[in-house]
Parts: sequence; structure tokens; C-alpha cells
Amino acid sequence: MYNNKAFPLSLLTLALMGLQPFSVSAKDDTKSIEVQTSFSSAASANDQQITKDEARKPSEDVKEHIEVTGTRLQHGNLVSKPTIITAQEIKERGVTSVEELIRTLPQNLATIGGLANTRARGPLGASDGNVRAMSSIGALGVSAANLGGMGAGRTLILINGRRMAGAAGIEDGFVNLNGIPLSAVERVEITTDGASAVYGADAMGGVINFILKSGYNGTSVTVQHEDSNNGADNSRLSLYSGYGWTSGNISVTLDYSKRDPIINAKTGYVTNNYAPYFNNDPYYDNRSFSAGGQPAFIDNSVSIYDPDTGTYNTLTQAYTVPQGFTGQPTMDDMIMVDGSARRDFVPKVAGPKSETKSITLSFEQRLTEHLVMTGNGLFSRAESSQDQIESSGLQLNLAPGQAYNPFPEYALSSWSPGVTAAYYPADELASGVLPYGYSENTADNWSVNLGLTYEISDDSKLDFIYTTSQASTSGTRYGYDSIVSIDRDSTSDTGWSCYNFNLAQGRYTGAKLAFYQDLFNRQCTALTSSDPNIAFNPWKSSADGSGGSIDDFYYLHADEDRGSRLENYELRLNGALYELPAGKIYYAVGGEYNDDGVDSSEVKVKTGESVHRTREGYFAELSIPVFGKKFNYPLMKSLTLSLAARRDKYNTEGAIGTVDGVNIDLGGKILYGTNTFARTTPSYGFNWQPTEDITLRAKWSEGFKAPPFTALFDVRGTSTYTTTIANDPLYDCRVHNDCDFDYGDSYYGYNAPQTNAPNPDLKPETSKQSSYTLSWYPSGVLAGLTLDITYNDTKIKNEYAQVADLIRMAPQAEVYQLEQYYPRDENGKITAKRNMTFNLSGSEYSSVMYELGYYINTAFGSFEPKITYLDNLKSEQKTFADSEAVSSLGYLQGVDDYKINGSFRYNYGDLVATMWVYYTPSYLNDYEVIRSAGNVTNPTYIKKVNSMITYDLTLSYQLTKDLHLNFAGRNILDEQPPFVVVGGLPFDSARYNTAGRTLSLEVQYDF
Repeated sequence: MYNNKAFPLSLLTLALMGLQPFSVSAKDDTKSIEVQTSFSSAASANDQQITKDEARKPSEDVKEHIEVTGTRLQHGNLVSKPTIITAQEIKERGVTSVEELIRTLPQNLATIGGLANTRARGPLGASDGNVRAMSSIGALGVSAANLGGMGAGRTLILINGRRMAGAAGIEDGFVNLNGIPLSAVERVEITTDGASAVYGADAMGGVINFILKSGYNGTSVTVQHEDSNNGADNSRLSLYSGYGWTSGNISVTLDYSKRDPIINAKTGYVTNNYAPYFNNDPYYDNRSFSAGGQPAFIDNSVSIYDPDTGTYNTLTQAYTVPQGFTGQPTMDDMIMVDGSARRDFVPKVAGPKSETKSITLSFEQRLTEHLVMTGNGLFSRAESSQDQIESSGLQLNLAPGQAYNPFPEYALSSWSPGVTAAYYPADELASGVLPYGYSENTADNWSVNLGLTYEISDDSKLDFIYTTSQASTSGTRYGYDSIVSIDRDSTSDTGWSCYNFNLAQGRYTGAKLAFYQDLFNRQCTALTSSDPNIAFNPWKSSADGSGGSIDDFYYLHADEDRGSRLENYELRLNGALYELPAGKIYYAVGGEYNDDGVDSSEVKVKTGESVHRTREGYFAELSIPVFGKKFNYPLMKSLTLSLAARRDKYNTEGAIGTVDGVNIDLGGKILYGTNTFARTTPSYGFNWQPTEDITLRAKWSEGFKAPPFTALFDVRGTSTYTTTIANDPLYDCRVHNDCDFDYGDSYYGYNAPQTNAPNPDLKPETSKQSSYTLSWYPSGVLAGLTLDITYNDTKIKNEYAQVADLIRMAPQAEVYQLEQYYPRDENGKITAKRNMTFNLSGSEYSSVMYELGYYINTAFGSFEPKITYLDNLKSEQKTFADSEAVSSLGYLQGVDDYKINGSFRYNYGDLVATMWVYYTPSYLNDYEVIRSAGNVTNPTYIKKVNSMITYDLTLSYQLTKDLHLNFAGRNILDEQPPFVVVGGLPFDSARYNTAGRTLSLEVQYDF
């Protein structure tokens, strides 16, 4: 039994979760609430199971405190209709992680997570050769949600309605989903109608709120093992335990999981030659002499002009020695091989091997009759490792006269006196003499929320909430590589010397300088020595061949510590202003103070140091019932209006340059600047029921987002370089006789200074969202039928991009005309190139989602079919207001034209069986497309990708009162992915679960 105080709130929670299709009026001395909702998958849950779970609830003297997604009103906001995924449905989807759960949503674009993180052109741009891109250490084990394909930074992730720190060191601010243990999740609430007026800027695309388990009496132990036919097996052990007393309760969740990497050969990845897919273009034959061999290869490929076709053809060839050759080679020993000798090597595994441990804690304690203290905490640690270097060879620049270099100086190049041999240490790796290169990291994510609630009356309460959260990653990357090149040196007796750019430019100090100097010296000796016992021999056919040790070329490439943190204080007053004939006017007002920051190498390369910003926010929200209860008329069964507004002010301080432009690596002192951005974002809408069966919801809202740190600050802001201005359409230097170069009409121009600097005129992003939902839940003979149609539209203005992005989207002549970036003097001549972040015109996203379900109960059990059809209408970007929109709809790097998800649920007694169907339509692969001046320069490389359909099956059985079994089969027909080349892989890992067919068994025991 519910007591009279707890009943309305608990009922609202169940109604929002879609447990039953009913209209109910529940009253006590002070409250009246009406709710109407539809059947969901939880509607037909085993009655005995629900009864047992309710029996485990702690004392009813503790009022249940809930957070409703998309609003701060304590009784919810009828204007928003969140999608609810209950704990029961999570089991029925057969997923084993939060990342997999979010991938099942048709609204989500899974561009961050798993193998997609290795894409050079992906959102993370994971690269170890570019300091501006994220390293493999930072990208390892990161996963994010991306609702509507608007970008992960525009999808807000909450835990129990509270923010978490973003993924470690990533300034976009999106939360790493892998830091949230699935076993601790009670339900997930998702809104896609924009919630910036409630939560702030990063809710433009929507909100995903993970509600953690709490308020449980008893203990539940779960053991699960998942077998993947592609090698990615997963095992999990979790414990959930709780205890309640008269005035409070406490619960804890412990979770341990271990996942193996994918075996590439089992996925269909068997070759690196994709030339046939790209019109037999040899550029896409990824087999390369640079991948090395044993013995090594010296690439000597040349381009030969064909006068008949007027084109150049590449003759692929390389020097090597015969297999089994020993000793020091002469030129007579060298042989020439053609392209068929290239090593076509597919790494054995892909993706990380990971081990994750987590704990969550939740408590609630009534301190006095009116004062309640609540809290919850989450900590997770994931240890991941991934092989990195298997497919690349060791590039060795052998000096003239080195014991194993028979070539004379400048034999193959006019700029390099030595030759470069690509050696792949196959035998050393196979015998264990040399370990494989790898990246590994330990990622810690934790969050603590503490709240004090003073219940002024049954309708009014004052909340103070404190949140602190942090994400950190510490990792290393090992591999084999050479940091030495052989360069000209007129001061040397030989005319050449060993060289390393970073050492020569003084980029290292302290212990790092000592480490790299010692490594450089040892490698230089191995690449220059004439002693065959010291010099490294790239021509050996096995690990025990002659020459110096390979150990000097295997070393720690990088160690990295990165982090993100967040601290938030919120004071909120909830209550009822006045009771109208249709019900009470509810309000929520308050304010919050937020401080968040990031620390990572790719951020500090621009900002010079870790950065943070503060945000002051003030909000108000109002729900006004106009019609309802007994105050209604024809076509006005009920009408509720909603109003909300939020005022945010961001303050950020950071580097804008260095004193006198001295490089920070050389001791330059940082100059600081401050940026402030403030804006008020409103939201308004209504919930209208013309009849008992029909509900229409509409919501309009705005949002804004302050620029990222790397757009506001640049430690090089006082540095100036020289650049060229070629073929300026507004200034002909030939007429003015001041050209710095002139090669005819095709290429002429002058030089100008270039400044890399923050843009003082940068504006914040702004957005406008509109959402409409029509719901039909008929009664009578059609009772059990549910239909929801939701239209969403989001327009974003003033997006951020670099000058290089603009050149890809518009002709250079148009870019030169933008005086903000190319200021001119009185004669029209460009005086500088201001290389900075700028505001694009913006983008627009719109979609319609149709959800049709039916529930029928018979003597043979209950049946519940459901289908969801998402029609993406628009996903496009404009450079300028009057320019043609560039659409990403139906492309690999954008959203699909449409998505179809279906399910069929059957429940009979203690058995629940669910079949899921996921359909992905055909789309166009534009990953290899090159865009310049708004045009695609290689349109024949846009390839059609075939559609795909997969089937999942889950079975749940209550064997005894305390023992529950769950079986899940995902992709049970082992549907192979359509062929598509992206990021060097023959499948699209953002749309295909690379684990292939998985079968899992879960045993849950309650006591």
C-alpha cells in the first residue's frame, strides 16, 4: 500500500514510465494529479515480479524524490514527452553496456565509440602524428551519444538529473558513456525537443538522463557472459544491494566487466587493397612498401609520363635482398621487386581489450519532519589496451657508409644523402624478442551529488544541490620507430649529420630532453656506424641475424595525463502559485553556479595551459493549467501552458599570445585575455487534449553556446608569419607593379603577414528549436493501440569553423572578399591574413518520428508489436546566408535518410520473449571525397552502400521466486555488413556492431 503522501509522486513516476494506459485522478488533502500515458514494453511485465519489487521498497514514510527529464518542475511538464527505457526493456534489448544501449536508438549517430575513434576524419580525428588531433591514448575507450547527428557536444548527458564532467580532456564537453555502468541504471529518459532553457547550452540536440537504481530492500547478484563470433567476448558480474529504515534508505551497486578485442579476420577484414572499389585507382591500394618487410624494402617507385594519354603512371618497385641473404650487401646483391611483393598485412585484433570496475551509491535520509538529505555517487575505472603498430614498418634512414648501406650518398634523392629502408620485424614479434606496439590507458570517472530539501508544504520545497565530477585518463603508448633522419650538414666533415626537429628547436626540457637525447644518440649510432656489430641490419631475414639490437628503436612514444572537471551549485524553489479551476499553477525558480575545465595536449597546444570557465545561470519555469478536471469544454478536455526562461553568463580567461611573440616552448611569457558571453534563452509550449484519446504537444525554445576554449584563446596570438596571396580578384598586383611572384595568369600575387589569433568578433552559437507531438491512445474497441508522431526542427546559427574549412566550402576568390579575415588598405590590397576561428551561417536539422504500437491480452499471453519509423528530413549546413546548403543527409558522415526499428513482445506467465528488428537503409559513402571551393573534386568516389537488416532475440524467464534467467541473441542471423571502405576498414563501424553475432546468458539471483 502507498501512504497518502507518497502516492501521487510515485504514481507520476510510473505514469511517466508508461506502465499503464489509464487516466486516473489521485487525491489527498492537498494534491490532485491527472496523468494519461500509453502502453510500453513495461506494460505487460510479469505481475508477480512487479509485486516482488514493490515489496522490496523501503519504508513508505520516506517521500520519493524524483527528477523528471526536461523540466525542473517537481511534478513534471506535460509539454515534454520523454522516451522512457526501463530496466526491464534494457534487458529485453540484449545490450551489455550503455554504449550499446544508445546505439539502438534510431535518433543516435554513433560516430564516437569503438573502432570509429580511429577515423582520421572522424569527430575525434585520433592521430599520433598531429599534435592538434587527439592521441590514440585519449581516444581509447571513449564513447558518446549524438542525437539527431547534431554533434556529441550538443547532446546533454545527465545522471539523476545532474551534469557529469565531460570526457577527459575533450573540450566539446560530451560525457563518456563508458563511464556509466549499465547494471546501475534503473531507467533512461530521452528528450529531443531542445532543453537549453532548462539546462543550458549543450542541450540543443536533446537530453539523455540516466536514473540510477535506489530505494531497494534486499540483494541481487547477476552473472552474465556474452560470446561474440568475432572474438569480442564479454563477461560481467554485478551486485545490487539496498536497505531501508523508517526515515531513509541506502543502496549500492558493484559491477565488474571484461571485454576482449575484435579478431579482424572474423569481420571480413582480409586485405588492404581497396583499389577495385575505387575504379582501380592505385592510390587506394593500401598495401605499401613503407609497411616494411623482412628483409626490408627501399621504395624506388617512379612516375612515368605516357605521351599517348598525357598522364603519369606509377611504376611500383623497391630494392631488397633475396630471402635468406646474410652479411653486408653490395649493390650487386640488391634486387628489384614489383608491387606484388608489398606486404598485405591485416592486424590480428582491433579495438581495445578492457576491464572495468564501478561502484554507485545512493542514499536518502529524513533529518526532520521537513528536511531531507539525499545523495548519490558514481565511480568507474576502465583499463584499456590496444595494439597499435602491427601494420607499419620501421623506417630507417641509413647514412652513407653505414655498415649495411651499399648505396652512395644522394643515390635516390637530391635532398637526402641517405636511403630509407622499411623493415618489418616479423620474426622478432613472433618470437617475443620485440613486443607489439600498443596504447593503454586507465580512465577514471566519478561524480557526487548531494542535496538538501526543505519541504515548506506539500506543494512547495526548497532544494540546494551540490555536484562535483571529474574524468581523468592516464596512459602510455609504446612502439618501434626512428626519430633520426640523415640531413645535409655543411659544417660536418662528411657533409651530413643526424637530425631531429624537436631536439634542434629546443622543444624538450628536463627529463624529457634527457630521454630523447639519449634515444637520439643511440639510434644515430645504429644508423651511421660502419661497424657491422653495432650498426642495425635491415636486411636480415630473422631475429637472430647479424647487426645491432632492435631494442634501440622500441621506446615509450608518449605518456599522457588528461582530465575534465565540473563543480556545480544550485538553489531551486518549487511550489504552487495559485489554484485555478483546471488545477494549480506550478513554478520553479532558482540559480546555479558552474565551474568546468579541461586539460589535454590538443587543447594546450592552442591555450598554452589547462583552461576553465565559470557560468552563472538563473532560471524560471511555469506550468499553467487553463482547462482540465471539471473545467473543460468540447475540444478542450485539458489545456496546459508552459513557460520557461534561462539567463546564462559565461566568463573565461586564457592565453591570447606571448610577450614579444616569443615561443612558449622557448620560455615565452603568456599574455591573458578575458571573454564574457551572456544570453537569455526562452521556451514556451502547450499540452492540449481536445478529447480523452488525443493529445497535442508543442514546444518552441532557444539556446546558445559560448565558443570553445581553442577558438577564444591562442598562445601564438602575437606571432606573425608570412603567407602568399595568389590571384586576388580585388587587387591585381601586376597593374600596381608590386607582385612578389608572377608565373603567368594562372599564378601570381604578393606576400602578406599572417597572424594566428583569437577572433575578437566571434559570436556565440545560437539555436531555435520547435517540436510538435500528436498522440492518439484510443479507447473502446481500439484500446491498446498507441500512435505518436513527433516533428523536430533545430536551426543553429553562427557555428564555428576555421579559414581552412571555409576554403573547402567556397571558392578562394570569395574567401578573399571577407575583410574580417583579409583586411585591405585604401588601394584594396590585402594587408594581412587573420587565421582565426569564424562564425559560419549555420545548419538545420529536422525529422519526423512515427511510433505505432499495439497491446493485446489473451488467454495465451499478451502480445505487443511496435514499430518506430524515423524520417530525417533535413541535415544541412550553409557557409553564408545566401549560399547553397550542403546536405549530409543519406551520407556516411551524416544521418541516414530514415531508420526503422521494430519489436514484438510476448509475455506468458513467467516467460517474456522479444524480437527486435533494425533496418538501416542504403546510403552514400563520402569518406574519401575531397571537397574544394564548394565542389567535390572526385565525385566518382562517392559509392553507394547497400541497406542492412539485423534481428535480435531475447528471452526472460522467472525460474523461481528468486532466480531469473535472461538469454539475448543479437544479430542472430549473423548478417554480414555491407562493403564500405572507411578509415581503412571494409565496414562502417558507426552503423554495424563489429562484435557480429553475440549470444549471452544472464543469471540473476535475489535474496
